Amino acid sequence: MYSIEIDRDELGRRLGGGIAEGSITLIEGGDGSGKTILAQRIAYGLLVNGHSVTYVSTELSLPEFMKQMMSLKYNITPYVLNGQFRFFPVYPATVRKLKKKKDLLKRLAKADIIYQTDVTIIDTITLMLPEEGVDEKSVFEFLNKLKKEVLKGKSIVITADPEATDERLLEPLREIADNYLITKLEQAAEDIKNVILVQRWKRTEREVSKIIKFRVEPKFGIVIDISSFAI
Repeated sequence: MYSIEIDRDELGRRLGGGIAEGSITLIEGGDGSGKTILAQRIAYGLLVNGHSVTYVSTELSLPEFMKQMMSLKYNITPYVLNGQFRFFPVYPATVRKLKKKKDLLKRLAKADIIYQTDVTIIDTITLMLPEEGVDEKSVFEFLNKLKKEVLKGKSIVITADPEATDERLLEPLREIADNYLITKLEQAAEDIKNVILVQRWKRTEREVSKIIKFRVEPKFGIVIDISSFAI
């Protein structure tokens, strides 16, 4: 088990303590639903518990990522310096330089360097896909790579926007995912809360909440709504 528990929030405990070794986690949600902050919190929890993490980001450079994490009091600087945390940015500008954007999915299937840590987080795979859609060969190669890494005990976390991700990739990802979360926004009185709907969360020794509501506070990070406890 790759633990994601930290003292100041209940997320790890709500998710049974952490992520099973050799598993695939899919976090699905629309823009602003909280899937990226959830991926960042998972990364921080893994690091605190001594696990190594690779983070592939389509939106931020390493300085920007570290600044954002620090604003949430998720200080990853020591883990960057000691090599426990690896970061690979994928900029839109870099994407435009490629002759075919589908090459990015193929690169994910061949880039062994990003699967050398305990856990690899890809946030978000949606922006790595060509507008005209993915081809079956690229999808097959990528999924096959994921399965091979899982057999080695590696765990992989992938975020995706269901409204903008080709179903030819998204549907098989849903099928092979050991853990499947959906993030969304919910109007509650005058507040808007982030909600995690746990569709699947396998191989844990403890109970897992089916619904987890949270908010994000500066200089604290994720705050779990304790009134949302549901098994």
